[in-house]
Amino acid sequence: MLADSLEAVGPQAPTACGDWRAFDLAAHVVAAERAAGAPTFCVRVLAARGVQFHPRQQVADWVIGRERRAGYPAVISRLRQRSPRLLLAPAVAASTLFEVWMHHDDLATANGLAHGTPEHLGESIPLLVRYQANRLPTARLVVRTNDDHEWAFGPASGPSAVLTSPAADLVRWLAGRRPVAALNIEAEVAVADQLRTFVGKI
Repeated sequence: MLADSLEAVGPQAPTACGDWRAFDLAAHVVAAERAAGAPTFCVRVLAARGVQFHPRQQVADWVIGRERRAGYPAVISRLRQRSPRLLLAPAVAASTLFEVWMHHDDLATANGLAHGTPEHLGESIPLLVRYQANRLPTARLVVRTNDDHEWAFGPASGPSAVLTSPAADLVRWLAGRRPVAALNIEAEVAVADQLRTFVGKI
């Protein structure tokens, strides 16, 4: 689906990823599959445990530039191939789905495209909450999707909050993007205010 959208909009189409154009976004996604996905697998395993990575901009630019040398059609062709087995392993499958879907959403948002929500997208919510733990309020967080999936995080006692939304909007919010619809937040005022001002960074 991402490959189809990239093909439709062309390499210079805008995205919701800062200054990146469609070609940059595509190159970033396929770069994860280098070396059979082994480096990416290690990073995603640690990220799922809450370890944060902040690569230098020069490194990110170099990686994207390396992939761009193959040309836009070649990058799209690589996207159409099956992902390396390591990136589909249970330990990182939710992270892999999140990465591809989120960037597809970035492309779709900037270009007025419609795109769907994978059935298992909600499985990335726990790892995103763990990754953002130091930015979220210290409270018992109960996160519910509109299709009745639920996760609880944080201390069993003390302040609590319940967040309810479609899985796609919860993922957008946790990834620092704007949800399509406002999240439903049930919490005491101080915790609710912290959640409303939360800005995720990935």
